[in-house]
Amino acid sequence: MLMPISRQLAYLFLLAIPIACTSGTITHEELFREPRDWCKGKNEGCRSIHIRKFLYLFTCEYCVSHYSAGFFLLNA
Repeated sequence: MLMPISRQLAYLFLLAIPIACTSGTITHEELFREPRDWCKGKNEGCRSIHIRKFLYLFTCEYCVSHYSAGFFLLNA
């Protein structure tokens, strides 16, 4: 069964709201400041590029939004 394009677009925009809220909360709010500062400190002092990129994922709003989108899509 195919959904009409208008319904698909409505789902797309409705899905963007919790993703934006989640990524904004993780990367900007005081609630996650301590883990974010820890990741940032470890990121700056690490020599391994793989670990630096992994820790950067938790400080970048763009990166967090992709992972939260994946989480919401898997649970939808």
